[in-house]
Amino acid sequence: MSEALSLALVGPHFRERGSSMSLVERLRSGQAEALQAFIEETQQRAYGLAFSILQDPHQCQDALQDAYLTVLEKIHQLRDEASLRSWFSQILVNRCRQQMRLPAWEEMPERVEPPRCLAEKLDVQAALAQLTPIERTILTLREVMELSYQEIAQVLGIPLGTVRSRLANARARLLQKLSQDGRAAR
Repeated sequence: MSEALSLALVGPHFRERGSSMSLVERLRSGQAEALQAFIEETQQRAYGLAFSILQDPHQCQDALQDAYLTVLEKIHQLRDEASLRSWFSQILVNRCRQQMRLPAWEEMPERVEPPRCLAEKLDVQAALAQLTPIERTILTLREVMELSYQEIAQVLGIPLGTVRSRLANARARLLQKLSQDGRAAR
């Protein structure tokens, strides 16, 4: 792992910077600051997506690092520059799925607290933890990553109608879990 990548992963949180197209062009040309900008733009939401799937901060960091490295390696394969966000989300979801299949270490390192923005939402996070991985993933793609239904269908490789039904079911189960804990949504 490069020093720039490791520094970038702990850098500032989400900050808007230009359009996806200019960023893609800069990433393709190999500009070091383009990677930093991309990570800053996506880090907070990407961590939320990874955490919704993996539920482990260490595994999230591993998946994020792998996903960012994959973007660097394969940015030239991105055909539609406007779909950078959904393409990155698909890479990250795949890395998380791979991470879930890895065997657990005998000795787990000390757990790290999730970023402050997630720690403040412990009630919702606890309810999300009770959902299935696909329910957490689809809710995070829609509500956190703000992907369209079509983008979610592309990321997960499922039909649009399935996205709609799974999202409706996931929202209903989340509300049920919140109300069971005495924390019904307003």
